[in-house]
Amino acid sequence: MSDLLTWSPIPLGRWFGTTVRIHVLLILFVATRLLTAPFGAEGLAATAAALVLLLLALALHELAHAATASMLDCDQEDANVWPLGSLVGPSPAQRGADYMLVAISGPVVSGGLALGLAAGIGIFGNAQFVWNPLGNDVDAGAPWIGDAKAAPLSAVWLAGWFGHLNYVLFLANLLPALPFDGGRLFRAFLANTSLGAGRDGMIAPWTARTTAAILFLIGVVRLLVGGHWDGLTIIALAVLIELFVRSESRVLEDGGYFDEGVFGYDFSEGYTSLERSSSPTVRPSRESALRRWRRRRSEKRRQRRMMQQLAEERRMDQILDKLYREGRASLSNEENRFLVRVSARYRNRQNTKD
Repeated sequence: MSDLLTWSPIPLGRWFGTTVRIHVLLILFVATRLLTAPFGAEGLAATAAALVLLLLALALHELAHAATASMLDCDQEDANVWPLGSLVGPSPAQRGADYMLVAISGPVVSGGLALGLAAGIGIFGNAQFVWNPLGNDVDAGAPWIGDAKAAPLSAVWLAGWFGHLNYVLFLANLLPALPFDGGRLFRAFLANTSLGAGRDGMIAPWTARTTAAILFLIGVVRLLVGGHWDGLTIIALAVLIELFVRSESRVLEDGGYFDEGVFGYDFSEGYTSLERSSSPTVRPSRESALRRWRRRRSEKRRQRRMMQQLAEERRMDQILDKLYREGRASLSNEENRFLVRVSARYRNRQNTKD
């Protein structure tokens, strides 16, 4: 486990070239919901059915990202599936409209499913869709038929719950902060405009912190004033966003994203020697125990990433040697994607410097 924020112990394979894993938060969420399900077989069955619908909604959301990235031939980050989409660690903002399309594809699919199912249950099931994303009762996402909730596990109940879960995914991923899709979209937008010039730009982190502060206040008000326990969930989301902002700040303090020092060349222009850059960090002569522990942890993290870079460098040398001896046609799809990914990293680094 290199980073608790992205700890995903269960692999689900590759979807359209994107590695998908289940994040530990999704495992804990499912276990908690099952343990706190209403007593009795019917309550447990309804909770299990809602969780299956959530997993299906998450799968469709991530499939949209992966399929769009594959169609546009973009380098997609690994997907670590948690209850609100994909939880990925801080990384350089990608430039280009293609990356913005990849980021927005998941919310578009989730929102489209929510609207379609809301219309469907209203027309064919004579039911009312639940538009409030912060339900207070156990069966919060179930649609209303008249003055009562739809019968658990009925067709209208399943359709209403599935639409509600997609609606929550859509709204959550509009937040302009990591780890949500809105945060990746906002960062890509900044990278394509003069607003995001320079890697020390503060617009994205301050926007994320403002979002976290607003969520924190909403959560506190709902918890203390309204007495709604979902306020704790909103507060937890605010804390998570703040953790991501701080994690990104530590990465930058450690010397960047480590994609910028070892790799970087546009192979459409030919091949030259790889660039390496390392700038030693000057440490104060006296450090507190906490600062010393953080420095050692950062150094270990740097060493692990450097080892990964060296392994990828050897891999690149092998591919380039094969390219020189046998031609581009001899490369496999995976090898071609590797070259495209390295080129994209170099272009992003060059654009950031400019």
